[in-house]
Amino acid sequence: MTPIEEAAGRILRGLAVALLIGILALMVASVVNRFRPFGSLDWSDEIIELMLVWLIFTGTAEVWRVNQHFAVDILPSALAGSRYHEAYRAFVAVAGLLFVAVFTWKSLELLLRADDLSPYFSLPRRLWYAAMPVNGALMVLFSLRQLWTMLASARGGRCPGSSSGDRR
Repeated sequence: MTPIEEAAGRILRGLAVALLIGILALMVASVVNRFRPFGSLDWSDEIIELMLVWLIFTGTAEVWRVNQHFAVDILPSALAGSRYHEAYRAFVAVAGLLFVAVFTWKSLELLLRADDLSPYFSLPRRLWYAAMPVNGALMVLFSLRQLWTMLASARGGRCPGSSSGDRR
């Protein structure tokens, strides 16, 4: 992986951890406030929802980057060692790229059509919807990198800009 991709991973993981800590803090404060009232936390649900949306899609982008998402491995296991294994991997990589490209495009359309506001703070709902095309675009870039690495590996070479031994 390139230093830029490593930095992106650190940023994505850091953001996911910060969002998770924020969600936890607000939820604990809401529970404590029920037993020991210290003020109104009516607003917290809206912020928790916003942070949860960004946590989900940011975490998904990081999992996609490191290729650790859930996968059914019956077919890859059956094809391991055969001449079809690399073709199968390439097919899955292209299918994944197409999926995240369509997802990103459609989520961008949704973002651009959104014009409603959140109930408490009157924040534009686009803040919620933006998590999808932003992280979708990252997943498209990560998919392109994976395909580039796969192609370079198939040609017996190393990818430009990769660390020594990066032949994923």
